[in-house]
Amino acid sequence: MKKNTLLIELHYLPCIQYFCYLNSYQKILIDQNDIYSKQTYRNRCRINGANKIDDLIIPVKKISERPFLSCEVEIDYSQKWLNRHTRAIQSAYGKAPFYEYYESEILEVYNKKPILLFDLNLELLTKCLEILEVKVNLELVDKIDEVGKTRLFDAKNLISPKKTFYSDNSFKPINYFQVFGNNFVPNLSIIDLIFCEGPQAREYIESTSAFE
Repeated sequence: MKKNTLLIELHYLPCIQYFCYLNSYQKILIDQNDIYSKQTYRNRCRINGANKIDDLIIPVKKISERPFLSCEVEIDYSQKWLNRHTRAIQSAYGKAPFYEYYESEILEVYNKKPILLFDLNLELLTKCLEILEVKVNLELVDKIDEVGKTRLFDAKNLISPKKTFYSDNSFKPINYFQVFGNNFVPNLSIIDLIFCEGPQAREYIESTSAFE
């Protein structure tokens, strides 16, 4: 049985652990007034490249010293990150079993070149949920009162490049086929699972979720 309500921030092509959380709750609240933090998954993801794990990072325009809301952060297109990311994805997963089935759906989101990081992340998340056929009640919120906070699980900043998922008892990864390397790498970006497992990706998410 799914839990009630989850509060979480938007990530860039989130990891599998992130989708296990989304799949385990009836309602997902995305905080539009989330305070942007550097060196988080808000603007980065990890994929399995030919030679190593590749961190794809979206550069953002200079942020002032004041606390900056994630919904205000603008993508810096003056840097050639877009070409780098799409080429890295094509190189990493071009030979994956289901790459040709989902490539255009995911890459077409980049072609829109949204100004805000928040908009890009939200559209990519929505597209991945559609591909996975994971139905969630997703709601953007500006404010949560103190009473509301007692009725939800706050997972903001719980999933981070600085933290290991091994300490999270609610996520238990299982090996699946990956294109490169002899050693399985768990909890990469969701596109690793989508391109490698295709229609079985949703079942994988459900099987690796250990929520009670």
